[in-house]
Amino acid sequence: MSLITMSQKELSRLEAIQKIRAHRLSVVQAAELLNISRSQVHRLLQAYDRGGANAWFPKKRPPSADISTLRQS
Repeated sequence: MSLITMSQKELSRLEAIQKIRAHRLSVVQAAELLNISRSQVHRLLQAYDRGGANAWFPKKRPPSADISTLRQS
C-alpha cells in the first residue's frame, strides 16, 4: 500500500464519504457539510467505491510522444 498525502479538504471529504458508507451521514448532509453539490458527493462515492481515496487522484500519464521523433526522413 502506498502513502497518500492529502489536504485538509481531501481529508474532510474522505471522512464524510466513510460516514455515508457507515450510514452515519446522508448524502444531503455531506453535500452541505462539504459545500458541494449532491451530484459531486455521488461522484466521490462512485470513485471511492471503485478504488478508495486513491481513485480521487489523477492517474499518471505517460509523457506524450515528440512528433519530431515520429516523423520519418
